[in-house]
Formats: sequence, structure tokens, C-alpha cells
Amino acid sequence: MQVLLTLGLLLAVALPARAVPPSTRPAAAAPKVAIIVGPTGPVITPQYLELAELAAAAAERGGATVARAYSPDATPERVLAAVAGANIVVYFGHGTGFPNPYSEVAHPDSINGWALQGPKANGSHADGLADGTMRYYGESWLLANARPAPGFVMIYSNACYAPGASEGGLPPPSQEEALAHVANYSRPAFALGASAYFATDFFGGAATLIDALLAPPSASYGDIFKADPQFEASALTVLAHPSVTKAQVWLHRSAYFGGKLDYWYAFAGWPDRAFGASAPEGQVAGGTSLGARPPAVVGEASSYPFTRGMEGQPTVALPIALGGKATLSVNGWVAVCGDRCAVLPIVDSCPCYWGTPDQRVINLSHSAWQLISDAPLAEGLIPVRLYLGGKIPSGEAPSPSLLRTAVLAPTNQTAP
Repeated sequence: MQVLLTLGLLLAVALPARAVPPSTRPAAAAPKVAIIVGPTGPVITPQYLELAELAAAAAERGGATVARAYSPDATPERVLAAVAGANIVVYFGHGTGFPNPYSEVAHPDSINGWALQGPKANGSHADGLADGTMRYYGESWLLANARPAPGFVMIYSNACYAPGASEGGLPPPSQEEALAHVANYSRPAFALGASAYFATDFFGGAATLIDALLAPPSASYGDIFKADPQFEASALTVLAHPSVTKAQVWLHRSAYFGGKLDYWYAFAGWPDRAFGASAPEGQVAGGTSLGARPPAVVGEASSYPFTRGMEGQPTVALPIALGGKATLSVNGWVAVCGDRCAVLPIVDSCPCYWGTPDQRVINLSHSAWQLISDAPLAEGLIPVRLYLGGKIPSGEAPSPSLLRTAVLAPTNQTAP
């Protein structure tokens, strides 16, 4: 995968951190802030280290203890030790999300996570994927290994995809793609028990957020988001989070870096909540427990008769935000659970009323519907859980007859 860095740090104008009075928080209750700086090459990494120290200074002003895991020592082991029990986790470095130009299928082992020192790290800030000096540790690794404090806040700073934008050198994403980037990147954080997710490409944005999070009295996450000096009310779009129940995604599309319009700033979660409160029980998609089950996309499924050329075969169409593509040929697999589970081929995309109160998360062919549900087709909609990695997790209930089967390429290229 080609690695391209968000260009914000190189072009941004420095903004002073907001002054915060010294905290009177008792030492015993001091929050822990973990700050990670992954390798981004010999030029960019030192600048990220400077931004990380701005964030660390803000944390210490707020009475927090700081655990640092900085390149060239941002190994998986050191990072996990820093993150353990952390109330705020901040990540600077390369990001890779989904959808992206490199794969038609989401790969949870490498996306929506952190780029750290790889197995061939040589004590430098080298960030080569091909030579192993850097490696992406994706959402499946995070879920299996990271153990921050319940209700922690996740902050991504200057990481591609995390705030909705894609990568430097690529066209700005559509709103639908930006929503998918933020929703996918925030999903593992909420599965780990986060109460909020922020992503910023603004210079000093992480320090500004930490200042606000630790300043008494506690402000709501929504108010903290709006307090950034670069915030513009007219730039904000509020949407439902597609995979975390009752949560929202705030996309901020503004002119930055020489007037370029893009999604440089984002929030996901419950905007009326405040730092120190855990995520509402039962509102993390799929009821995910740490390390036990990957995060699910939870929502409603509709149905369609068939994809032409695949008559009678179990197939699905996904919204573009979840990886659907109108190829009319198999371009991925998704595990779908209703009354029971099946691994089904993705052959198309669907509008699915995405981003509206009538949103569906998948469109099932009639035979696919009948594989996972006993409800009659006349029901119209059924509740489902999707696992985008294409595997039925332990704890779900597959049927012996629901094994993955080959699906023929369509003989007719007309859309269903």
C-alpha cells in the first residue's frame, strides 16, 4: 500500500494553546494520557514529536500523568504499555482507513488502527512498509490487545482518513466517503469502551482538545468540539453513526491549508456527554466485549429479488459507506447475522437511504434473506448485525447449511 501523509503540519499556521489554570485535581484521581507518535519518515516525524510535546504539556497543565510511546521506540509492546488504563489516548502518525484506493475489501488487520515500528525497525523513523520498518496494526489488533480505561477519549492527530479526509495527493472525498472514514476509524474505539472520538488535522489540535477535556468544570464533547479556534458552524454536518447505536458523527468540511476544502476535523460519539463518563451501556454496536467479538454494524436490512445473472443465489448489496461497489460480480464477503448467520458475497451497492432516519445497512437478495431469517419477505425490514471482515465470530449462531459457497459471475450486466 502506498503511504501518503496528510499535509496539514507542513502548511498550517501555528495557533497558541488555550491557557488553562493549574488543576486542583487530587493526585490520586489524576487521569492518564497516553501519547503515541508512529514513524512517518525522517522529515515529518520530528515535527509530529513537537506536536506530541504540545499535547503532553497540555495534559500536564491539566493535572494528568503522561505516558509517551514515541518513534523510534513506538513498538507494539511499548505502545500497549502506554495505553493500558489511559483515560485519553492520542495518536500521531500514518493512517489507513476504508474505503481507500488500494482494496475493494476492508482488511481489519491493517485498517482503522496505528502505524508503529515494524518487525524490521532499525532505530530510526523509517516508515517503509515494503522493508518492514513500519507496520500497520489495524482494528483487529487493537481489539485483541489495547486496554485503555473505560470511557476513554480517543484523539487522532494528523492521521490520514481519521477526520474524514483521505490522503494528500488524492481528491477530497464525498460526504458519504468521509462519513465512512470516520465511522470505520471510530468503530474500534467504541468497541473498546470509548466515550468519544476526535480527529483533527489542525495545528496543535490535539493540545487544544486535551486542554478543554481536562479543564474544570467538565464541558460536553459537543461544546469542546466547537471550541476549537478553527471551528466554523457553517462547515458542520451532523449524521447518525452507522455502526454505533444513538451515536453521531460530526463532519467539519472547511477551507484549510491554502484554502483547500476538505474534512480536516471530526467527532464521533454522544455530544451531550462529558469526559469521565463511560459509553452508554448497550450502545456499542453488537454488544462487543473486549477481545471477544469484532465490532458489528447494527441496523436494518431490506431485500431485493436477485442480481441478474445470479438468479436464486444468496447475494447482498452494501451502502457505499460500508464498502458496497456496483460491480455486479463478487467483490467481497460480509458475515450477516439475523436469526442465524451466513457469510454472503457482496455484488453491488445500494443507496439504502444512507444518512437518513430510514437508513438500511444492507440489501439482501430473497435467498440471502431466507438464509438468515425466518421472517417473511413481506415483513420488509429485519434487524441484522454485519461483520465486515467476512467471518462469523464466536458467540453468533451459524447454521451448518450456511457455509460460504462459490457464486457465479453474472451473465447479464444490467443492474438489479
